[in-house]
Amino acid sequence: MSRLDRIDFEILRILQKNSRTSISEIAKILDLSRPTVRKRIKKLMDTGVIKRFTVVVDDSLVEGIEVVFSFKADNLEDLVNKLKDMDEFIEIYITSGEKNLVGKANFPNMKRFREVMNQFVELNIPFEANLVIKRVKDPFDYIPSLLFKLMCDYCGKEIESTPLTFTIYNREFYFCCPTCLRDFRRMREEE
Repeated sequence: MSRLDRIDFEILRILQKNSRTSISEIAKILDLSRPTVRKRIKKLMDTGVIKRFTVVVDDSLVEGIEVVFSFKADNLEDLVNKLKDMDEFIEIYITSGEKNLVGKANFPNMKRFREVMNQFVELNIPFEANLVIKRVKDPFDYIPSLLFKLMCDYCGKEIESTPLTFTIYNREFYFCCPTCLRDFRRMREEE
């Protein structure tokens, strides 16, 4: 994973809220030049941080039943392949614990939901099915910042807790400890 800074995170937040936000708008919001924003977005795409730009359809337009399934599969690969072939399954996760596979599905009606549940029973695959009553948090409202590694701008060590920050000329620097922050400030003052 490439090293990301505060500006990269801000660009990601803006694009995650609306992937059609123009480079000019992003530049204006972040007080940057358009070429800088364009270069950073290209870097985020080239390094695989941004996988694709997509459209999120309003839930009110989708009719049907949303269900979260938990499975205990002896042959995990076979079950994953079965679920991938079913159009109703929109998310599939391999997990730890007793239930080793979780899948989220949308069904057009109760009839199709029962048909799929009967398939799992016939295949002797233990599962639990939970109907989603209300979505409390939208998965598109956040960036999993915990997955990104921040490195100390002074010593280069990975920052494992909340970083200390110092801003110079609209650039934010991150530090792992008060000593690195103090030494960095001294070094900058001597320049």
